[in-house]
Amino acid sequence: MKKHLAKIIFVFALSLTSCDSEKALKGLMFGMEKMMGGGFFPSEEILALGEFERSEVNVKKEIVNGVHSGRIELRLYNGKSDAYKHNEESTARECADLYVKRFSKIEDYQEITIYFIQTDPLNMENIAITEYMFEVEDFL
Repeated sequence: MKKHLAKIIFVFALSLTSCDSEKALKGLMFGMEKMMGGGFFPSEEILALGEFERSEVNVKKEIVNGVHSGRIELRLYNGKSDAYKHNEESTARECADLYVKRFSKIEDYQEITIYFIQTDPLNMENIAITEYMFEVEDFL
């Protein structure tokens, strides 16, 4: 795993020497997808579902009392769609379903948590976070 990460960083550093930052970003995303699995980054369909400005993904695997446990956290920022505003829970379930169906290494994870984060553009200290947790097996 460390060797793969070192290769990705090396390729990214090389691509930064070119003046095309979009190409460098695509190279980094390609490397991360190869290392983490296809569908690791949220699809455009997920972002469009709530008209989200951006997203973040965090994965965590651990062993507790000899039991393997894996969790995915998907953070979606500043949703604007009517569907999102009227029924956050349904939107969260749809986002989780889409993510689970597209992530090629989903069998390594048991939970997916969707965070909706709303920020105040006038005061960055004002944020609202809503959390929805689902079992991955419910979507398989």
